[in-house]
Amino acid sequence: MATVHVPSLLRDLTGNADQVDVPLPVGTQITVGELLVQLDGRYPGFSTRLLYFGDLMPGIAVFVDGQQGFMKLQEKLGAASHVHFLPPIAGG
Repeated sequence: MATVHVPSLLRDLTGNADQVDVPLPVGTQITVGELLVQLDGRYPGFSTRLLYFGDLMPGIAVFVDGQQGFMKLQEKLGAASHVHFLPPIAGG
């Protein structure tokens, strides 16, 4: 089961849950992109807010098990991965 830590900008889609668990098929390994498909099925609009023309929006980082996923949507998840989507932060 993967645990997705939901950024505050997406919590309106998850009933204000700050994290959600996504069951993974036993013995298989999925990617972040496939995880987003599952999340979008449970929380319509989830991937729409993160994707732009089929890739993560510029500035959004994905971390899997505490490590930045430079392969972004192609990053592989383990059986009990923790996934964080970090939106860009503006300020001055």
